[in-house]
Amino acid sequence: MLGMQKNDVSKEVLNLFTVTEIINEYVKDLSLYKYYTDEVILFFEQDQLTQIGLLNNYKGTVYNELGLGSVVRDFETVFGDIVEGDEDQLVFSNLKGLCFEVDSSTYTSANWKVEISKQKVTEIYIYEEY
Repeated sequence: MLGMQKNDVSKEVLNLFTVTEIINEYVKDLSLYKYYTDEVILFFEQDQLTQIGLLNNYKGTVYNELGLGSVVRDFETVFGDIVEGDEDQLVFSNLKGLCFEVDSSTYTSANWKVEISKQKVTEIYIYEEY
């Protein structure tokens, strides 16, 4: 699915989403659009799908059990230790192209490495790794 052209997605499916253009002040001719519902976000760059976000009540899982609401520790047993990515996102050491969010109100910069493992995953993003 990642890498597919927007024209390859049926109009019926795209019509289920609200669309917002994202303006990049540093790259003037970049065509970037965010298609979103309450549960799924699709990012298209130059009409190519480059990122998928899953949030709120999305029910899909990997390995029949890992998904939104799962504890980070459970993901770590499959995908490796957590590291901080180049753009301050949380990623797994053994998995490229996936990052996630947790409730950030329960940890600080001093204790994040220990506390994150106990948190429930609230958002998952799958993206093209360049």
